[in-house]
Amino acid sequence: MQEIINILLVDDESRNLDILDAILSDPGYRLLRADNADTALRTLLENDVAAIVLDIKMPNVSGFELAQLIKGTKKFRQIPIVFLTAYLVDDKDVITGYGAGAVDYLTKPVNPEILRHKLSVFAELFRKTRALAELNENLESRVQERTLKLEKSEAALREANEQKDRFLATLAHELRNPLAPLRTGLDILLGESEQTPTAAHTLALMNRQVDHMVRLIDDLLDVSRISRGTLEMRKKHVDLAEVIEHALETMRPALVRRKQSAEVRAEVPVTAMVDATRVAQIVGNLVNNASKHSAIGASIQVVLRLEGDDATIQVIDDGVGIAPDQLARVFEMFTKIERSLPGTNDGLGIGLALSRQLAELHGGSLRAASAGEGKGAAFTLTVPVGIAENAGANATGESKAPPVTTSKLSIVVIEDNEDAAEMLATWLTGLGHQVKVAHTGPAGVALVVEVRPDVVLCDVGLPELSGTEVCRQIVAAVTPTPLMIALTGWGMEEDRRRTAEAGVRHHLVKPVDLEKLRAILSDVGRRP
Repeated sequence: MQEIINILLVDDESRNLDILDAILSDPGYRLLRADNADTALRTLLENDVAAIVLDIKMPNVSGFELAQLIKGTKKFRQIPIVFLTAYLVDDKDVITGYGAGAVDYLTKPVNPEILRHKLSVFAELFRKTRALAELNENLESRVQERTLKLEKSEAALREANEQKDRFLATLAHELRNPLAPLRTGLDILLGESEQTPTAAHTLALMNRQVDHMVRLIDDLLDVSRISRGTLEMRKKHVDLAEVIEHALETMRPALVRRKQSAEVRAEVPVTAMVDATRVAQIVGNLVNNASKHSAIGASIQVVLRLEGDDATIQVIDDGVGIAPDQLARVFEMFTKIERSLPGTNDGLGIGLALSRQLAELHGGSLRAASAGEGKGAAFTLTVPVGIAENAGANATGESKAPPVTTSKLSIVVIEDNEDAAEMLATWLTGLGHQVKVAHTGPAGVALVVEVRPDVVLCDVGLPELSGTEVCRQIVAAVTPTPLMIALTGWGMEEDRRRTAEAGVRHHLVKPVDLEKLRAILSDVGRRP
């Protein structure tokens, strides 16, 4: 049903209003009458009017003056006004009328067709404007509803993200605890002077894998770093050929299962300033990708080159290849490349995307090339070599530091994990320190009060009494206060803040870097 439109007719002569009524009689119009300015203004306030037909010559307030009043009011200034006059108007009057807000002039007696046509245009414009306003109002309402839903969804996502972070922190803590005695035990065994070649090789391999595991656990604490590509780079000067070999050792079981081989060709020795673990991770991802998309028994080539100031590591396979239109997508997160061959679209689509991020964090790049499906693929990692330093560094980029000598210290270890406590005590005793162990918080406090040691190594996640509370009680009860060192699987900033407030000087995350701990103890031993 068509909307009824209000038209305001203003004339001081009632018979003129009757004529206008007769001319404009239409089911779609509601004709409102006013015979003076006051009535016209009151009618405007009480009704939503589409157009005004206004006589110029009226007593007291003329049509021009009434038009100026109407146009001076913000609510009414958009209403079109058609002036009616029984007299010929000169240009000055016309200009005055237009200045007062008129849109047209009609001379009495009015041509009915012209008047009806003009007002039909205004009525249709009013209907469309009204419909647009309603649409805009509905749109605003929908936007508000959608905004509210988005805010709720965002709040839910924030809560889910916080829960994820708490879960990952807890998971990392639980994984670090069993790694701690493994790390310490490996360091003790690696320090043994007499080892068979097989034992030495096995221990070195285990040592690298524990290091790799520790780094992966560290990543669990801040998944957002991965998504933003902001992982911390721990760069050292390393022999890239040996980094490649370490990566291939990790991949060896998978290659053996598929009866594949990986041949490394190093055109020249290349030492670069990189994070060895991350470069090994990239190479491992590329070799794994090549292995998955190559036939049983295939050979994979890994070529190391020096090109100006850059080192390139290229992984080449003769596998299923990549269609030209898919090359740009291979590094997109969670993307699976569509291939016509069955069984070649497995995986989560994370490895290559993460590898490119890691390459870019090195200031380098990772590119893919392929002649097409069935024609193999080549992935090229490029990293800057950097300024050559530490030429005496060993194969992993870690120079053999001279042994650190420390004075004999009295040390109390407070650790509820008996295996971890035993390994740590064994290592400390091997350095010549006097070590006593407690497995609970209260027992640890009592032991420290009794022994008054130089150093306290305290686990944070203790039963009965938390490690932070243990440290507070020791600081309050023992003078001079021993050096307080926290050993913990919790490594977030909030955890470090809490231990610092409890009097802890060093917050070491499990599995503890024993060289770092040795340096801390050495510094204690040198104090006067």
